[in-house]
Amino acid sequence: MATNEILSEARSLWNKGNALEAGKLIFENLPVGTRPQWAARVLRLVVDRTGIKSQPVELAISTANSPSDWGKAHDVFSTVRRATLELDRLSALSPSQMLLMEHLVLAELVAKVTYNETNPDDEFDEDSGWWVARA
Repeated sequence: MATNEILSEARSLWNKGNALEAGKLIFENLPVGTRPQWAARVLRLVVDRTGIKSQPVELAISTANSPSDWGKAHDVFSTVRRATLELDRLSALSPSQMLLMEHLVLAELVAKVTYNETNPDDEFDEDSGWWVARA
């Protein structure tokens, strides 16, 4: 299937409320070796549009954009996850904290996709990249 056909089908799935299937179609058709950067671009777009900055989120983006650092992505995931859990412990979240939580969840996915790209024995769920479109 050609790129334009894939994107057209993904758009159709998205419009029908099937974001996960759209994400799967896009992710599975990305060339190996480009998936971390794609996930990082999605996260960067979200950060730039909301203006919410976070060190763990920036760490996930920079790691995904540096193939020589991909082997560190499991530790990056752990760093992001700690920030997610810390925020989750709060009894009530402000609107900006809710947005930050969404950023952190997406950053976790970026770290998972990045780590999986190294073909580790202990990979994260293989569908982690599908969720990027839905997160």
